[in-house]
Amino acid sequence: MNRPGILPQLHYTSAAPGADGSGFRFTAVSDTVPANLLREIEQLVGYEPPPDAPSRPSAGELASFPTAFTHSTLSDGSRLLCHSVYTGADYSGRYGNFHAHAVWLPSGAPVPGGRLPVELWHSPSWASATPATGRPDPLPELRPGQHLDRTGLTAFAVSRADRLPAFLADVRTLLTVPDAPQLILAEAEPHDVMQWVALASAVLPRELVTTLTFTSYTRRPLQATQQIIGIRPEPGSGHTIGNDHRYRVYDISSPQPPATVDDPWAAVAARIWRAGLPQLFASAAALPVERAADGPFDHARLAAVAAAECVALDSMSRAAAARWAHRHGQGEDADFWGPLLVTIAEGDGGRTSAEWLALRPLSAQFARITGHPAVGVLRDDLRAALADLAGHPLELVLALLALADALAVPTTEALPVLAERATTALLTQLGPGARPTPPRASDLADGTSHPGPEGATDPGALPADDPAAVTAALSRHPGVRAAVLTALDRAAETGDPAALAAVVRAALPDADLTATPHLRMGAMHWQKGDDPVRVFHTLVAEAGPEHRGHPAILRTAHRLVWGNRILTTGHARLLVNELPPDRLEPSGIAELATRAALSAPADDVDAPQLAADLLYYAVRPIEARTRSALSLLALAGRIVDDTAPPGFTEQAVTLCRTADPVEESIARRVGTVIAERLLSSRPHPGELEQLARSEQPALLAAYQAVATSDTIRDRLRVSPTYLASCYIHWSSGRSLNPAWESTRTALLSDVLRPIVRKLPPETIAQITSELERPGGRWAADFRDWSRPGRIARFGGRLLGRKAADQPGTGTIPPGEERLR
Repeated sequence: MNRPGILPQLHYTSAAPGADGSGFRFTAVSDTVPANLLREIEQLVGYEPPPDAPSRPSAGELASFPTAFTHSTLSDGSRLLCHSVYTGADYSGRYGNFHAHAVWLPSGAPVPGGRLPVELWHSPSWASATPATGRPDPLPELRPGQHLDRTGLTAFAVSRADRLPAFLADVRTLLTVPDAPQLILAEAEPHDVMQWVALASAVLPRELVTTLTFTSYTRRPLQATQQIIGIRPEPGSGHTIGNDHRYRVYDISSPQPPATVDDPWAAVAARIWRAGLPQLFASAAALPVERAADGPFDHARLAAVAAAECVALDSMSRAAAARWAHRHGQGEDADFWGPLLVTIAEGDGGRTSAEWLALRPLSAQFARITGHPAVGVLRDDLRAALADLAGHPLELVLALLALADALAVPTTEALPVLAERATTALLTQLGPGARPTPPRASDLADGTSHPGPEGATDPGALPADDPAAVTAALSRHPGVRAAVLTALDRAAETGDPAALAAVVRAALPDADLTATPHLRMGAMHWQKGDDPVRVFHTLVAEAGPEHRGHPAILRTAHRLVWGNRILTTGHARLLVNELPPDRLEPSGIAELATRAALSAPADDVDAPQLAADLLYYAVRPIEARTRSALSLLALAGRIVDDTAPPGFTEQAVTLCRTADPVEESIARRVGTVIAERLLSSRPHPGELEQLARSEQPALLAAYQAVATSDTIRDRLRVSPTYLASCYIHWSSGRSLNPAWESTRTALLSDVLRPIVRKLPPETIAQITSELERPGGRWAADFRDWSRPGRIARFGGRLLGRKAADQPGTGTIPPGEERLR
């Protein structure tokens, strides 16, 4: 029997020989833990480090090993909470040891203090070593960790927004469907796995949270019994597991998120988390359900609570919230109804027929808040729907009319149709290639429209190709005029702003373009020879201060100035440095500048600094291959400026691999600057060895090209010291790899030998003297190598082969196989 207030515990690790044997074993177990469960528990507390972890970690490296925190259900219905950490070497000095500290909870027993299992992540109550007494220290409670808070979880939910709805839908399936697939979370850190678990724990009813099992880390997911399984991302592992119907994989390293899941409850739950309002799940649980069959996962109830807290919802969830409010919200106060109505009125995307039908019973409630700005959005949506009634069922038409009466929205259809015809007529004046798709009447309904007078022009009689008739019609109806200008401005966002502005000026010479920034920019004129960057900023300013930072404005300004031409790196640098960083990506300027950098010729002087600027100002993560290519380009600039730290060759080799395939101009640039640095009179130590070992064809080809240039040949002819240095470099590393062997052999035979043969004896003597300075056989080898005759020509190869066969003999002294 458990002692009151004392939790049953177990410690497991590799321990010295004792009464229970040696090696991995339980080193301390509370008397209250049933002995018949120990073998089952032993299978749950094991730990294997990641395959890429250091085999003999230092004390500092131990902290980088993932922590395995598990919540498991045992065969008798009891539960186990376990905290396992890697500890390095065991008592015998053998590496691979870990320590597991577990707490056993009898069947039906809650975690003391009413804690949720996930709250014990990084709890200070977990021990990393067995008590010296050989018995568990008394543990009256498990104190919660402090690593999971609302702010951090909200940020995490936002960062995983594309996967969160599908994940929550899968969690729901775990708890409602027998034999549901286990969820595998491939995250770089166990803490992120636990954040997933925390997100799931918040949305679930408390009685279900305690049944959710998980592990923050395991090396063998296919052997794990928990419902949620954390692993480290490994190349290919997610794809392989993903083919198994027993698992659902969420791999953060995969560019493809899970397929969209049709689960409205999960979609609303994800929106609530992204809004940072997890307390709403408990609030919803206290309200009546809309559908008894859904139980704790009732979509309508959760949508109503979310709407009442101003969480933006899609049309399906707004309809569900409206239905729940109509049937169950009579007893709620103004603090509930006001925000709910405003949220529904504001909308978030298009409104479906189901939403309009659900809103009709709330017409009276909407009429009470007609002064709120959000109702203006609802009115606009209603006008659009009224302007496109063809084919709709009577029930929907009646719902729209009822809402229109409550919100004082005119129900005439003439003006929206007139606006559609007028816009289409103006667009026909553009050439076929520049003509956008004409908008529908539902896109043109405007909140400032007013019914026309009796006998107004029949829109069906408006000639589509008669600009004069269009101008006359728009003059009689200011609301339609404004709607047409707005539609043309929207068309200018993706079409030809200058052409559209010309059409407007021809048909409506007195039109006020203040509210149409794209048309305003299109109407501005400048000289062809003007500085394009200055013109760009002038155009953005012309859009007006309220628009100048909008991504669409920046895109239009760029299109007007540069069209389809690729930015020069100089212009791109100015744009990147002059625009706020948070506007570069949304506007597409960052992508255009990146394209300019990556496609720049190898001799473009601005490209390296542009690459460095793009990396510095990036607000969001750059795609891995692109980041590596930009980093390689920036590194080339630092090498030229002599600001690159030692190891730049190895860094370049690594970037070439991660940027594969590297743009030809970038590979040629970085290979050339590295070669020039390595073939300078004062090369950086160790860099040539990294190049030789790299086996990168582009880098080695660039090195050979620079080494065979006239500049290097001239330097070899006049500098015995430089020639001696090159001889040592090109005679070293014979056994490194075939690529370097081919390169160095070609340089010795094609570059160095012809020059040496033409040198006078006194210069040869100077070279020999230089080769005697480092010691070893360099001078003797050079004499043999430079001696004329057939045997001498092949002597270097024969001696090199002998040196490889007999270490310490031959032409190269012991240790000289490393590149100098």
